[in-house]
Amino acid sequence: MSDNPSSGVLLSWKVWLAKKNPARAVSVAVLILICAYFVFFTTGDLLLTVIGAAVLMIMVLPYYLPTTFILTEEEVIKKMLFSTRARRWEEFRRFRADKRSVKLFTMEKPSRLDNYRAFLLICNKNIDEVLRIVKDRIEAAAKASEP
Repeated sequence: MSDNPSSGVLLSWKVWLAKKNPARAVSVAVLILICAYFVFFTTGDLLLTVIGAAVLMIMVLPYYLPTTFILTEEEVIKKMLFSTRARRWEEFRRFRADKRSVKLFTMEKPSRLDNYRAFLLICNKNIDEVLRIVKDRIEAAAKASEP
């Protein structure tokens, strides 16, 4: 995986899920506060309440922070605040698209492992461009792996 993703960048975009759906972002924050109140009410322990609320906030943090997707000649990169995931195009065998995302799968046929090995690209209004690149790259990788 390359250290410099700017070489051969085909497409790059940023997605901020909480900004796309602020009502859901507020409702999740309210739910976390309700859970924290419930923990404090049942245990009476402020430390446990703070730890529980912090764990819940950490779990939903990717929803509240922007995610950058980069499609290069060689790989697919997903950058978040504290982590970066990169996968080579050769790993993917098929894809499935819906209105807002493209899911890349590592196996040719559907499998129960798909949910654990798939790579999700969340799109803005660039779904057509993302689909074109994904289709070209996966087909090229399939042709390269044929004997």
